[in-house]
Amino acid sequence: MQNDRYAIYLRKSREDIESEKYGEGETLARHEKILTTLASMRNLNIGKIYKEVVSGETISERKEMQKLLKDVENEKWTGVLVVEVERLARGDTADQGRVSKAFKYSHTKIITPVKTYDPDNEFDEEYFEFGLFMSRREYKTINRRLQRGREISCQEGKFVGNIAPFGYDRVKIKNSKGYTLAINQDEALVVKEIFRLYTFENQTINSVAKQLNALNLKPRIADEWTSSSIKEILSNPVYIGKIVWNRRKQKKKTKNGHIVISRPRNQDYLIYDGLHESIIDNRIWEIAQEKRKQNSPKVKYSHQIQNPLVGLVFCEKCGKPMQRRVYTQNDKPATLVCSNSKCDNISSKLYIVENKIIEALKIWFENYKINYDVKYNSNNENNKLVKEFIISSKKELEKENTKLKKIYDFLENGIYSKEEFINRSKFIKQNIENLENKLKKYTELLNKSNEIQNKEETKIPESENVIDLYYKLESIEDKNIFLKSILAKVTYLKTEKSIKKNSNLTNFKLQIYPKIARL
Repeated sequence: MQNDRYAIYLRKSREDIESEKYGEGETLARHEKILTTLASMRNLNIGKIYKEVVSGETISERKEMQKLLKDVENEKWTGVLVVEVERLARGDTADQGRVSKAFKYSHTKIITPVKTYDPDNEFDEEYFEFGLFMSRREYKTINRRLQRGREISCQEGKFVGNIAPFGYDRVKIKNSKGYTLAINQDEALVVKEIFRLYTFENQTINSVAKQLNALNLKPRIADEWTSSSIKEILSNPVYIGKIVWNRRKQKKKTKNGHIVISRPRNQDYLIYDGLHESIIDNRIWEIAQEKRKQNSPKVKYSHQIQNPLVGLVFCEKCGKPMQRRVYTQNDKPATLVCSNSKCDNISSKLYIVENKIIEALKIWFENYKINYDVKYNSNNENNKLVKEFIISSKKELEKENTKLKKIYDFLENGIYSKEEFINRSKFIKQNIENLENKLKKYTELLNKSNEIQNKEETKIPESENVIDLYYKLESIEDKNIFLKSILAKVTYLKTEKSIKKNSNLTNFKLQIYPKIARL
């Protein structure tokens, strides 16, 4: 039909990315040409082309797919053109179910060069769902094959990462598949200096970072060196000519209904001899590793959140996040410090900052509720007035409809001529239309006001509930999640040290930014 509109969805697969490396051409361009030609042959009106440039496993990783599904659910398209149904979903059963339901309940067709799937046809529906199921199995098979191939490449001494470690460049192996590492002379000098300062100058990791920053020797991406980036270099066997497999193995877990991917350090990783040249000799490497063992932290590392304010509190001076610092001696409580080693923002005890944030929230909510009560009363008065307008408009509308009915009776009984009926009915119909428009606007205004009011009413009890329950929560992670539900961020500033015994430990400034909009 002429009013039917169609969309095209394009996405690269892992196989496409590999094929492009061997000169098979740009995938999306080839697929776009195939589908636009198909649309032209079938006289299909293409309204939009969705191009996915990432090869994500789940819908949450594919922004264009999210847009497409939203438009499909809103019944924007008569059909969607794809080169094959597998391009739509290779995720888990939940993702496949979402895709299947979106097309089924919106009655949106899926058109491929070989077949058109009609969701209203039960055989097509089963065939489509079976296709998604098989594509998931194929994805897992391909993924296993790729991982096995990557491990074999590591055993052969090849580098399988996309980004070379600091000190190296990633280069293609001549006359063979795969990549290896070539020494980047400028960066290699910095790597050697890091090992020299740590082993022979006997400096700490933190002092090494400070000295490199003072010499303006910058890392590849960040603005400055940090303790964690120095640790990463000191512990990476790549600098003695080794290749590591599964040092940071990908792990998935669900959190708040979403899949979260992390790459924690794996102690059981494998080491192979690499094809590349080493930057550090084995003797210096062994000295560095022995020193790291002697200086290893006594506090056991945990993947669980230990700071209830993580991701919430930022330094007012430099904007960097504030972080938790623990002490192993004298049971000294943890402090909150700026993560920027150059910043002079003074630290405070973590539990004191935490308590002050809760106190500030209590004060904020009290003021918020007072302002809300004033606005609530004002809204109620406005709503009463709008309701009165609605009632009066309905009465007037009823009168006009009665008049219209009467002139129809007059026409039938011969009291009005046809010309008189047309003139009088035209005037009454115009009045009815105006009243209906007015009534519609008043009703929309009332509904919108009630909707806003209901939202504001639910926000306050929810937020107050957070304050009441905060100290009853046992898990630090739960406390962090609760605070993040009402706070966008908090800024911290302290300019005077608390040196004396009876010094004020709360001589810092906090600025809270709640997520709830101001009234």
